[in-house]
Amino acid sequence: MKASLKLRDEAGPLLRAKLPVALFSVPAVASLTAGDPADLRLSLATAAAALPSLRLSYAPNRPAGSSPFSLSLVLGSGPGGCPSSGPAGASAITMAVEVSAAGAVSFSLALKPSLGDFTVRKRFESAGGSGGTSPSEVTMRSVVPVRGGAGAVRIRWGVRIPAEITATGEAGAAGVILRRLPFLVLGKVTVETRSGKPAPAPEVAVQEEAAVQKARTENEKLRKEVEKLRATAEEGRKKETSVLAGARRDNGGRSPEMVGN
Repeated sequence: MKASLKLRDEAGPLLRAKLPVALFSVPAVASLTAGDPADLRLSLATAAAALPSLRLSYAPNRPAGSSPFSLSLVLGSGPGGCPSSGPAGASAITMAVEVSAAGAVSFSLALKPSLGDFTVRKRFESAGGSGGTSPSEVTMRSVVPVRGGAGAVRIRWGVRIPAEITATGEAGAAGVILRRLPFLVLGKVTVETRSGKPAPAPEVAVQEEAAVQKARTENEKLRKEVEKLRATAEEGRKKETSVLAGARRDNGGRSPEMVGN
């Protein structure tokens, strides 16, 4: 399961939650988006490897006259047009074509090239002949493992440069210089849980394998020692039985104890 909180300047925080599910034996993701009333959305999207994603969405608070249901085809730069580049997240280029139940068509293109933990983000949108773009953003991410690797907290930081300067005068000029400096903002916090036992680090895996091999060797040695002791005890028991039987024959069938009495 994955949950994220995106902080926005122009609106309230945007909350997203995603849960992996199976859709007719096809891997899929059920998601919930909430924030302002217009942001409420329920979605179910396929998540097959090396294939584009097909997403069915329900947004009950869309503007009047538009249908709350829509179907989207999401393509990316991953293998086979997959919008995911792997466990790390989305691919560098993602394009979505959304068709509502009323027949309205919208397009969106997201560019997210990354270098290590640094990413440049730019988004283009078009609907009904009108379009818009989002400001360019340079972000970096930090990952903090929790509970021994059973989950992780991902924090996305952004470097922002003010686009509008309105200050005037000498006193305002100093303010303009300060506002032109880029500053760091907190953009998104994601909490992710991982199913199963987390994969250990390479050096830890080598140590665990050596410990397992050592335990196997010691167990094998103990097994051989137990078998040797068992064979020795069995041999001693057979010798004792043979001596007692010989003694009975020599004493006319009487045991040595009876002879002594």
